[in-house]
Amino acid sequence: MKYMIFIGFLVVLGCSKTAVERNPFLIENSFDQRINLALPAFDNLNYAGGSLYWPNGGIRGLLLYNLNGNTILAWEASCPNHELKSCSTLQTDDLVSPTASCACEDYQYSLATGQPLTEGATYSLLFYKVQQNGTQVRIYN
Repeated sequence: MKYMIFIGFLVVLGCSKTAVERNPFLIENSFDQRINLALPAFDNLNYAGGSLYWPNGGIRGLLLYNLNGNTILAWEASCPNHELKSCSTLQTDDLVSPTASCACEDYQYSLATGQPLTEGATYSLLFYKVQQNGTQVRIYN
């Protein structure tokens, strides 16, 4: 009985009251996209480090990235650190490094982690769910 009370006490103390801060610039957008990696348009995603901008899905499209040859990651193509503008659609540059950049403030983001690489950028890229079955990839929110 003493152990149960002790464990309960630790659980209560271990719970954080810190709220997760939601990005105020990106709205919740419901979509369901399917792509086939066997098609020539998606050839770059068949290799580790390959990336692609896909205009379908998300708010301003999707940034797709092949993390390790087997894992496709999907990110929102809108820069998360300001309101939507004509310059806020991120561009990929996997020839230099697996990054995406915003033309508005020149913010850089890692496509491998979604984290900002530029000082002053507060929010990370918005991540979307991905299911992969062979060459069939489903991206959804």
